[in-house]
Parts: sequence; structure tokens; C-alpha cells
Amino acid sequence: MAAPIDILRHYWRYESFRPLQEPIIAAILEGKDTVALLPTSGGKSICFQVPALLMEGICIVISPLVALMADQVKGLNEKGIKALQIPGGISFTELTTLLENACYGNYKFLYLSPERLQQEIVQNAIRRMQVNIVAIDEAHCISQWGNDFRPSYGHINLLRDLHPQVPFIALTATATETVLKDTIAQLQLKEPTVFKGSFIRDNLSYHVFPETDKEYRIQQFLEGLTGAAIIYVRSRALAEKMAARLEHLGISSTFFHGGLSTEEKKKRLASWKNGKTPTMVATNAFGMGIDHGSVRYVIHMQLPESLEGYFQEAGRAGRDGKPSQAILLYAEGDKQLARRQFVDSQPSFEDVKKLYRTLNNFFQIPYGEGEFTKHQFNFSEFCHIYKLHPGTTYQGMNLLDRMGILSLQKEFGRKSIIKFVVPSETLLNAFERNASFSLVGKTILRMYGGIFNVPTTLNVTQVAKKLNLPKEKIIAVLQEMEGNDLLELQLFETDASITFLVPREDDKTLNPYKREIVSQKERKAKQVESVIGYVENNTQCKQLQMMEYFGELDGTPCGQCSVCKQNNLSGAKDTETIVSAILALLKENPHDSRSLVKNLNFAEEEMLEAIDLLLDAQKIHLNAVNQYFCKE
Repeated sequence: MAAPIDILRHYWRYESFRPLQEPIIAAILEGKDTVALLPTSGGKSICFQVPALLMEGICIVISPLVALMADQVKGLNEKGIKALQIPGGISFTELTTLLENACYGNYKFLYLSPERLQQEIVQNAIRRMQVNIVAIDEAHCISQWGNDFRPSYGHINLLRDLHPQVPFIALTATATETVLKDTIAQLQLKEPTVFKGSFIRDNLSYHVFPETDKEYRIQQFLEGLTGAAIIYVRSRALAEKMAARLEHLGISSTFFHGGLSTEEKKKRLASWKNGKTPTMVATNAFGMGIDHGSVRYVIHMQLPESLEGYFQEAGRAGRDGKPSQAILLYAEGDKQLARRQFVDSQPSFEDVKKLYRTLNNFFQIPYGEGEFTKHQFNFSEFCHIYKLHPGTTYQGMNLLDRMGILSLQKEFGRKSIIKFVVPSETLLNAFERNASFSLVGKTILRMYGGIFNVPTTLNVTQVAKKLNLPKEKIIAVLQEMEGNDLLELQLFETDASITFLVPREDDKTLNPYKREIVSQKERKAKQVESVIGYVENNTQCKQLQMMEYFGELDGTPCGQCSVCKQNNLSGAKDTETIVSAILALLKENPHDSRSLVKNLNFAEEEMLEAIDLLLDAQKIHLNAVNQYFCKE
């Protein structure tokens, strides 16, 4: 049998393992249940992929991240390793074929979601397989104390019944001590060997800045940037707006969010990776499976939902080992906004019960039926019809999804796309021959500019309201125009789909989950307060704050974060030194306060205090364009 290092060199072309990878692999090869708690970019997947290739049979990988599963399967196949994934939305025949391939096709890896394990056909197929390892990725999702609790993870234990002698490996990057203990108990791991890597990354420094003008601060960071950057925002609209603003400032940028088509996402990701557009402004839909070594900055424009999520997103910086920064900008009002957005919007148990009944009534599902039925769904219209609060409703639907009661496929915000493909003269002739074409077509032309040149997003509902016609009538006219080769149309009439995973039993369905639903708000409140505590603590090293949150208590100040730099400057520079530096710079040219801060290596607060002292002493003055100057 080959050695682990031989497998690593042959398939991955690496000459050595990263810290802890080798002993983790050794534990699995000895048949021990194992826990690998490694930080983002710590190389978790190699910990089960290498031993699986050394052993007879197939490795079952459970993951909640569809995009990451697809990315790993693609990567393995490109290395010549046979791997497959069971995606959602496939027919029974396709599912049967994939399972037969996994059983008899000499595959080494089978990736599937925890929800798939609920299907009897999947369980029966796994029973027939020669399984060598069960790998549970994002294992913290099984703990009700974790940030990403998914009750469907509770079904993983049935794999132990199907293959009692097979070693389990649980992998995660963001588990506190409480979550780690709960994860081990929930997975029923047998005397597991626990490997816990340090969360400290010497090349990554954490910075927190109170900032009213976030745009300007980001511009300061990104001007002259060598490498790539990610700017995280919390809405699709802000992602688009910020990317456009940076482009206007001469900083090449693009945006990424869940409303983009798969092809558009691939295109933007490729443009970012190859350096054509080095700055990516994104929602948290951007991240899982992203592998780009030279990210120098990860900047958060708003407070994150939790420190677990922030640590993962910040960890995308500096994967090549070079100095990089994780920067969090916040205004005072962001604290209350975070409490409203993440805590106040959490539904009560009664809210969730009402939502579940409403959904069943909306789709006319009789009591005792509805299992595995799929329905197209317009989220906005649903909230409007039943006068439901969109934020609370969205959180409630996510809870139902996590509890395995339904599966929610989200494409919120997707709009139809239209492009006229004939010359304007041809189109006007068609309008003259057909009154409906004229009415709808001219309205669209008035509402949207440049529609002849590029595909344009179209809100069919707005067009219908403008004309006071049913939406179905507008769609029918557009489809007829498409049939006459006047335009190209991609029509999205819904923005989500729902699959009910259990029969409708109303209260009986939800009562077993009451405790989890009630405690969800308490957990969210604790997580948000931890984030607020992190940004408000300006006395302790930011890296130490982060490490202590994850239970790592024996660290030393990093010397590079915003707190350490402030402490270093405060200790090394007195006011007289700062005053002298300001006067020397102003004798050369006038500068505004931002320019002074940018050009001098002092803490911003101390700079502003020194400027006030110089103004009071009338040693410097302000000109008509708010620049400071020195008369001497």
C-alpha cells in the first residue's frame, strides 16, 4: 500500500502536509473516529480524501453546501479520481442511475446532503456499498448551539447503523467548546481523537474602524492594491451600488449575489480570479468553494451576523501566506440595525406555526398529504397576499428548511431578461400591424433604455401595473413577439420553489421542534452581542479576542491589528512629534484632514487632536476648500 505522502504528491502535487493533516490521516487509517477542527484554508478536505484513496471502497461525504460539493467533485475528477454528487431536482430514474454508479462503478467518493439520507432508496444503496470512511463536513451544523444548526444532520447517525465498523471524521472550522462537545455527542462518535488546529494566522491581521464615510475609507484601502479584495455587504442592491461606485472612482470592480444566473456567476468569478476585476463586492452568497490565494483585503461594510460567520469570511484573505487584512467598518447605528435584522426578525413558535399552515393552504395541500411535492413560489406576492412581514417570513421559511420540513430553493430578486433583436424600423412596422405588440412594446421601450443593445432585466409586474393589465396578458404578448423573432426573452415568473418533505400534519409536525424554535432567538441575540462586543473592545488585541471566542486562551498580542497598532503608536509617539510632522507636511503643500491621515503614520484620533491644537494656537489655518495650510 502506498504511503499518504505518495498520494499527496501524486494527485495534489504537494511535497508536504500542512499542520495536523498527517496525524489526522493516521488516526483514520487506524479506524478511529476523528474530529478535525481546523481554520478556514487549513486543508480539511485532504484529511479524508487522502486516506479514502488508500483504502478499499468508497467514502461517503455529507455536506450542506451544494456549491462546495460540486466544486470538490469537479476538482477530484480533474485529478483523475472518480467522484460523484447527488444534486437536487433530479428525477427518480436519474437518482437510481447515480446510486448504481456509486455501488458498482469503482467510485471513490459520493457527496450528498443530509436531506438525501432521509430517502429510503439512498439508504438501501449505501447499505450495498463498501464504505471506507464517513466524512461529515461543516459538522457544527448538527449542534443546536451552532450558527448554522440543521436538524436534518440528526439523520447522519443512520450511517452508523448501516456500517457500524466504518470510522467517522467530523470536520469544521468554526466550533466553540460548547458546539464541539455537542457535535461529538450528537454524532455519537466513539472515543474520538480530536485534533484542534490553532486559529491564529500570523499573516492575517484584524482591523475594526468606526467610520461614517465607509466609501472613502474603502477607496483608501484599495487605491494601488496589488492582489484581490472582497467587500462583503448585506444586500444585493448595495452590492450593485458599491461596485458601480468603485468603478466610478477608477477601482476595477464587479458584484456577486444570489440573484445572478449560474453562467453570470461563473463569468464574474473568473474575471475576479484572473485579475481583470480584482475587487469583488458581494453578499455572503460569495464564499463557499472560493479558492483565490492572493486576496489582500476582506472588508465588511456592515456588522456580520456572528463571529463564526465573520471568521470564515475574513479567512478568505491571505491564503497564499502573504500579509493580508480583515477589515470591519461600522457606524454607531449599525449596532441597532444588526439587532433588528438578526434578532428582532426571528419568528416566534406561533409565527412559524401560522406560516406553515398558510403555506399549506396557499398550495391547497390536504391534511396528511403533500410529501415530496414541489411548488413554484413567488415570495413577494405570498407576503403581500397574506400581509406577512417579509423579514420574519423569510427567517421562518429558513427555519422550516433547516428542520427538514420543507426544502426552499431561493432565487429571490430574479427578474425576466429581454432584448429586442431586430432594427427599430422592423419593430415599428410590427407595432403597426399588431395593436397588442404596439401597446406592450412601446411601454417597455419607454421604461427601459438601451434595450436594443444589451439584454435588460424586465419587471413584468411593473409593466402590467403601468398598463393596468393582468400580468398573464403581458407575458402572452411577449411570448408571441418572441415567436415572431422580434425579441429574446428569458422569463422568470417565480423567485423560489418549495418542496414539502413531510406530510401535512400542522401542529403535530412542528411541536417536536418547539424547543429549537424558541431557543433560536436567544442564540441569535448572544451571537449578535458577541459581534458588538468585538467591535467595541478597543483595549485587547483583535486576534486575541477572536481566539478567545473559539476557546484558544494562550495567545499573545499580534502587534498588527487595529488595537495593537493604536497601542504601539500611543506608546511611541507623543503629541509634539505628531505636531512637528503635520507642520512639516503643511509647509510643503496644503492638505485636508484625510490627506494628512493618509500621508502620516500616526493614529487617526491622535492626528485629529493635534490638528485641533494647532488650529487653537493659530499655527495652521483653513483655506476656502477646507484644506489646512501653514503661513510660516
